[in-house]
Amino acid sequence: MPLSSISQSILTLMEGIPPLPPQGVLKLKSSKLIDYEQLEKLCEIKGLKAGKGAQSTKEAHENFMKHYKKIFQKEKRILPYLPTSPAKMASFARPGAGPMDDNFHNIGFYIRDIHCQTSAELALQFKDKLEEFITVLKKLPIHRSHAERRFVYKMMKTMPDLSSQLTRGDFKALSQNITSETWVKGTTVIANEGFYIILKGSVQPRSKVYKKMIELVPADFLSEPSSEYLSEEEFFQENPLAEYHSFVYPHYIILGPWNGFGTLIELPEPKLGSNLYSLIMEEDCELLKINAKEYAKIKEEQVKMEKLTREQLIHKCPYYRNWPKLSVDELTVHIKWRRYPPGHVLVKDGEIISFVAYIQSGFCKVYREVIGLMKYQLRKMKKKRRRVFMGKLQEKESFGEISVLLQIPFTCTIITGSEVELGIINAEDMLELDWVTRKLVLQTAEQTFGYLTDLSVTISTFQKVADTRFLCRTEMMMIMMMMMMTVTAVVLVMMTMTIHMYIALCGLKMLSTQLVCERDSASIIFHFLEHRTESSRRKVTFLRSHKE
Repeated sequence: MPLSSISQSILTLMEGIPPLPPQGVLKLKSSKLIDYEQLEKLCEIKGLKAGKGAQSTKEAHENFMKHYKKIFQKEKRILPYLPTSPAKMASFARPGAGPMDDNFHNIGFYIRDIHCQTSAELALQFKDKLEEFITVLKKLPIHRSHAERRFVYKMMKTMPDLSSQLTRGDFKALSQNITSETWVKGTTVIANEGFYIILKGSVQPRSKVYKKMIELVPADFLSEPSSEYLSEEEFFQENPLAEYHSFVYPHYIILGPWNGFGTLIELPEPKLGSNLYSLIMEEDCELLKINAKEYAKIKEEQVKMEKLTREQLIHKCPYYRNWPKLSVDELTVHIKWRRYPPGHVLVKDGEIISFVAYIQSGFCKVYREVIGLMKYQLRKMKKKRRRVFMGKLQEKESFGEISVLLQIPFTCTIITGSEVELGIINAEDMLELDWVTRKLVLQTAEQTFGYLTDLSVTISTFQKVADTRFLCRTEMMMIMMMMMMTVTAVVLVMMTMTIHMYIALCGLKMLSTQLVCERDSASIIFHFLEHRTESSRRKVTFLRSHKE
């Protein structure tokens, strides 16, 4: 096919141009959101296959699905910088402090500045208190004053190792008889029979295990832990007391003032040559010791007092005064203590309560809700719900037994009138009691304010409500009945007064006539009544003749 003149001229020009060098495939830019190193690791998983008909192993597939998210990189967002003026930064920094002061974000540092107390002054105050504390502990407990015992109690509460293990009752009991001991430098103490707090000096543990702490868990009945173990290894490896945890530290640590070591639970004696719970005095030390046996006695006394308090709480309630001790013990096991502030709603009208409550201290107010009519316009009434005060539940009274056992809604609302301490039994525990105890509760207990009927509530409302705009329908009927009785009484009084006035006027009229002057009082009465019978005439004649 002949070429055109234009194509021929173009080919002629291209004959002198050298050919282009060969070029490879264009390189793709790697994405910034994909981590290719992680992608290569995923591709190298053994058992992972690709292509038609290829099947990966189950382990390889699960491994790929577990780690494939790592190939995606999250883009880091850089927030805009907000410049701060040098003058403002200088106002934040303390004079003489570097740009990155450790106390810059420490609120305690600024509080001390507000109270004008430096760290050195606080250290001196603590040192003086510590010396006074040691002096008080050197005294015999019977020679300490009430203020000194209070001071010991406050100082013991500041010890971290004790405050994490002991309750408020434990502190009060231990602070009465606690003393301090003096240990000479170089002596060794084995702390398997008590807990020690360092007041003065330093101590070095000889083993990693030198302290066993009690986990402070609130419990209703404190159980006495067992201390019988087959061997020392069994105790420290398979400890049946799950509530206790060992604190493991390096053996080269040095313990200073306010640090503790030992245990509040009496442990078996270590074997010969064992350094467990063994510590050596680096210098002369003053130690505060809590004997494990004394602590166990205190816990036993607390258990007895707790049980006695619960028995007295139930026995003093009116419904349980004649209960046998065995049945009372069935209830005391499930009692838990609760505190509620004033104004707390314990149960509402129409609800089934979730616990049975025994009031230890304080009082509760009982209300009843009624639906009434409120006058807001001329000859128009509006329905409104009103809460009416019915009475109080005082100390050593109970409520909720009938509602829990029979699943009956409450007919009133109970609100705490002051800070109330209650001993409560949950509904689940109450329903799990044996049938004898449940029947006994149903026979002795009564529904809270169950004797109040709708009519008595209405009468009480009418007597106490001062706002006459709020009137219930029943109240309106009562008011109308009382108004009718009042009108009837007024009419009777008016009729009586009218009769008396008529008699008085007739008597005055007869006295004014001449007949009154000639006749005596007997004839006046007969003429007034107009009883002129034959017998009356004879009597009048007889009286006249007798007078003459």
